[in-house]
Amino acid sequence: MSSKDNSIDSVPEESSQDSSGDALQDEGSSSGRKARRIHPLAILSFVAIIAAWQAASIFLGETVGYKRVPGFEDVFRSFIEYAGYWQGGLGAESTRTGAEPTNWGATLGLGHNTFVTMLRTIAGYTIGVVTGVGLGFLIAWSKVARGLLTFPAHLARMMPLLAMIPLFALWFGDSQLGVLTFIAFAVGILLFAITINAIGNVPLHYWQYARSLGASPLRTYARVVFPAAFPQLRGGLLLAVAFSWSAALAAEFLGQQVGLGHVLQSALYYASTDVVALTGLVVILFAAVTYLVANKTLAWLTRWAE
Repeated sequence: MSSKDNSIDSVPEESSQDSSGDALQDEGSSSGRKARRIHPLAILSFVAIIAAWQAASIFLGETVGYKRVPGFEDVFRSFIEYAGYWQGGLGAESTRTGAEPTNWGATLGLGHNTFVTMLRTIAGYTIGVVTGVGLGFLIAWSKVARGLLTFPAHLARMMPLLAMIPLFALWFGDSQLGVLTFIAFAVGILLFAITINAIGNVPLHYWQYARSLGASPLRTYARVVFPAAFPQLRGGLLLAVAFSWSAALAAEFLGQQVGLGHVLQSALYYASTDVVALTGLVVILFAAVTYLVANKTLAWLTRWAE
C-alpha cells in the first residue's frame, strides 16, 4: 500500500512540474515578444526627425535655384535623375545619347551603381577583416612579428583616413585596386586594435591549461585563444560593416565613374541636394541590411558563448 501511495503521490508533482515548465516557457515567449515590440519613444523620435527635416526644408528656403535642405517631395521626385547614371541597355537607353529619362532607366541606374558599391564594400570588408584580425593574432602569437610589426601597425592606425584619400588616389589612380585597398585599409586598422584588445581580455589560465595538456603554441591560439576572443570581436566586426560603407563612398568620390560615390560627386557638383539626400537614404538602407545580416551571422557563430 505504501508503494502505491507513493506512486500516486508522485503523479501530481510531475504534472505540477510540467505545468510550471509550460508556464515558464509561456512567460519566456511572452517576454521575447515584448522584447521585440517597438518602443513608443522610438516611433516618436522617428516622427520628430521627419518633422524637423520637413520644417528645415520649408524655413531654410532656396539659394540660387537649389534648396539647402530638400523636402520629401523633392527627394522622391529626384529619383528620375538616376536615369542619367545608366549606360544604356535592358530596355532603357542612355540619356547621354539624347534619350528621355524614364523611371525604368532610373531604376537600372540606381540598381547598377548600388550593386557596384556593395560589391566593393563586401570585397574590401572581407580583405580588411582577414588582414586586421590576422595581423592582430600574428603580433600576439609571435615575438618576432610583435617586434617587427607593432610600431608600423600602430603608426598606420594613427593616420587620418580623410587625409589618406588623396594619397590613395595618387598611388592607385582611378583603379579598382585603389578602392579595395582603401576600404581594406580602413577596416583593417580598426579591427587590428580591436583584435589586440580582445586577445588581451582572454584569461591567461586558458592558455596555461592548454599548454599543460601538451598543445603547441600555434594549436593553443587556433583552438583556444581565437575561439575565446571571437565573441569580443563581434562588436568590432559589426562596427566595421558601417565603416566599410563610408570608406567605399569616400574612395569612389575620387575618380570612379560608377558607384554611389560617383553619384554623390556629380550631385554635389551640380548642387543637386535632393539627389544627395536620396543617395544618402539608399546608403542607410543597404548599410542597415548588411548590418542585420552580419549581426545574425555573428550571433549564430557565437551562439555557444551566450
